[in-house]
Amino acid sequence: MGASRSQSAAGLAGRVAIVVGAAGGIGRALVTELARAGCLIVLADLDAHALEQAAGDLGLSDAALLCPADITDRAQVDRVAAAVEQRFGRVDMLINAAGTNTPNRTLADLSPADWDRVIAVNLTGVLHMTQALLPMMRRTGGIVVNIVSTAALAASPGAGTHYCAAKRALLSLTESINKEEASRGVRACALLPGEVDTPLVDRRPRPPTPDHRAAMLRPADVAEAVLFAVTRPPSVTISEIIIWPTSQLAGQYGV
Repeated sequence: MGASRSQSAAGLAGRVAIVVGAAGGIGRALVTELARAGCLIVLADLDAHALEQAAGDLGLSDAALLCPADITDRAQVDRVAAAVEQRFGRVDMLINAAGTNTPNRTLADLSPADWDRVIAVNLTGVLHMTQALLPMMRRTGGIVVNIVSTAALAASPGAGTHYCAAKRALLSLTESINKEEASRGVRACALLPGEVDTPLVDRRPRPPTPDHRAAMLRPADVAEAVLFAVTRPPSVTISEIIIWPTSQLAGQYGV
């Protein structure tokens, strides 16, 4: 780890961090950085097998808590919260990194089932996790980081009607957390990355070319931005961070 990352991770040892979508590309990168910083980590993901594989690949000790769960199901989310309460009794960081998309994305092609699934995972699931863990975060103070997307800033047929709608609404949800909970010591940050090289881009109707993919952000870039947000003192709230691949911002590539 470079000096700048070491400095940004200072003070995280022993903190309890929940990473939702921990088996995914961004989730794995987040778990890696938080583990290096000495956090006690809760890994939540829909795919139990992928969750165990990720924990094994990253060499996590028995101190990590694995919580397979469908975040669209409030009962399962409540069980995650109960397991965290029993194991750690506190939550310092909740990082909502789970996300999904579908091959059919345009307004004309989108099915009701695809709309419902993307809204449920990318928006409602964040609400479930935040509400379920809010009592613990209120007790000791905490921060919620929602991995949004630059798709929240402008509608894009390539990203998808449902995906863009969910991500724009997630910006509002993040703002509501700050407006309603900051006085109770709970802060929130919306992190909006541009294109990131994860398996999710393979689900596009037209998968990116190798050159396009190579120009994208890496999951570690997103994880480093999260570290910056969660290491600010309680008196500081980073409400929004936008990070772009330089090539995308320059118009070389776009969704």
